[in-house]
Amino acid sequence: MATQFGATGSKGIFGITAAETGILADTATYAYSQESKVVRNVTGDTIGKTFYDERIEVSLSGFVPDSSAYSGSLAATITLVTAPTDYLKGTVGTITIVDSVTRSHTSEDFQKLDITAMNHPLITA
Repeated sequence: MATQFGATGSKGIFGITAAETGILADTATYAYSQESKVVRNVTGDTIGKTFYDERIEVSLSGFVPDSSAYSGSLAATITLVTAPTDYLKGTVGTITIVDSVTRSHTSEDFQKLDITAMNHPLITA
């Protein structure tokens, strides 16, 4: 457990704030993105821009626990213990869908697990 010193407001938030289920996460990344289209005038200059299709790509990376390891499958929903911060124009969706799972085995390290999933605000079931 980390011990921090310093005045409130001068310290960062240290570490992952809650344990995820089925993975001993050492990295949790939330990448926010969207599509966009521009409107151009007759000379090709941009005169307008529209943003749409917001989404959050969630990446969890860590170690396989010795009990209750992640057992989900591709194209299934995953329940995140730590919900993504809402940086979207809309709101964070209610489900997150698994896109990929990578499990690594090496001779001199613990087994590792990488899970990538996508949260689309308008997909609810």
